[in-house]
Amino acid sequence: MKKIDKSAHTGDGAIALIHQRVYEMGFVWHERKTDAGIDGEIELRNTVTGEVANRVLFVQSKGKGERRFPGENDTSFHFLCSEADVDYWMSAPVPVLLVCSHPETGEAWWMHVQEWFADPAHRASGRVDFDKNTQRFDRSAAHRLLNLADPHGNAHVPVAEDKPETLTSNLLSVTMPKIIYHAPIGTQDPRDVLIRQRDLYPHLPFAEDFILRNERIYTWRPPHSTALEKLIKGPVKEMAVGEWADAGDDVRQRWLVQLLNNALRADVAADCAWHAGRKIVYWRATPDLAARHIRSASGRTRQVFTPKYKKKDISQIGYYLHAALEWQFLDIAGDWYCALVPTYHYTRDGHRDSYYLSEYLAGIKRLDRNPAVYHQTRMWAHYLHGEDDAIDFRNSILAYGSLETLNADKGIDDKAWLTDPRKPADEDSLEDNTVAITDGEEELTLFEVPR
Repeated sequence: MKKIDKSAHTGDGAIALIHQRVYEMGFVWHERKTDAGIDGEIELRNTVTGEVANRVLFVQSKGKGERRFPGENDTSFHFLCSEADVDYWMSAPVPVLLVCSHPETGEAWWMHVQEWFADPAHRASGRVDFDKNTQRFDRSAAHRLLNLADPHGNAHVPVAEDKPETLTSNLLSVTMPKIIYHAPIGTQDPRDVLIRQRDLYPHLPFAEDFILRNERIYTWRPPHSTALEKLIKGPVKEMAVGEWADAGDDVRQRWLVQLLNNALRADVAADCAWHAGRKIVYWRATPDLAARHIRSASGRTRQVFTPKYKKKDISQIGYYLHAALEWQFLDIAGDWYCALVPTYHYTRDGHRDSYYLSEYLAGIKRLDRNPAVYHQTRMWAHYLHGEDDAIDFRNSILAYGSLETLNADKGIDDKAWLTDPRKPADEDSLEDNTVAITDGEEELTLFEVPR
């Protein structure tokens, strides 16, 4: 009686598993009936349009049934290749994948052999080391195979798929008061107005939500409710905001935006300091310089002021890290929004700028990825909206709404276009937002802390 032995049956199962995985990726599998070291080809295909890209990958399959690969455990294994196979693969005109699998369990892993054996030590040993966590041969590997076969993106461009997505912008809706108050004040120097309020009338409410034009002061709040009442030199008049917002006058629009900027500064003044050089607000240090936490939109606790200890001496503070905010007010089709741009600030004592401020900012900006920026933006929006009970809205000038969202019926897989093909998969997926700082300073970290 004729038989098909276990080895042949396992080999056939391994090829079938590769075929299934390639199908799930949206590509095309071409099996070779006769081979001398290449079992088949993967032809790349645009999964949305169906167009083929005239790019292929060669595949050599190695399957194990009930037996394990050499050195196999839960996280890794290795495979020993013959010198003849390696020479054959290295001479191929296209990338060659070595796919090792367990057909009975549906598990498979892959390695780009030319890249691996470009290392002389690897080629001399003939050994290929597999990481089970980062080298799975399944749908998640599709974008890496595209980058491997077409590293310059000449033959493939990520195309939007038919899938609903909700896109969250950084535009926070804003409602401003309907009235602007103005009166003669006899000065054009805002600093003079601020200093005189502090020095002469410290017992009265302080006002910084104003601008000066032609020796007149314009403010959101009536001057009689603040120390400005003592400084003005004539009757207070009222004007509708629409006289500036709807007049089509670029100069008056800029005046209105400056008033809005000063209003936001005033609204957060109880918690945040203003940095005139960087044009940002940042969370103030706590009185005892301990970390400060607030509740973010996701319900998680976030640190907005953090002491950072030196790496070489954890008993000493290296610097203090503050959550900070840049912003811009925009008139979009008659509606006003505040575009939030979260950033960071660094001080050496909770107040004075760190000596390494520029270096720290450059380091953390290189590491900020979309999730970090997204959650920081939501944190500021949540705070301004007042849901953290940090702002007393009885005294707030502006009313802050919610971040604008858009609904889309198509979307692009972020992994497909954000991945750098020059880096291994585990490096691209890092969520460790840290970077080493020179001069013996501590590492930078983002603000979110575990519940």
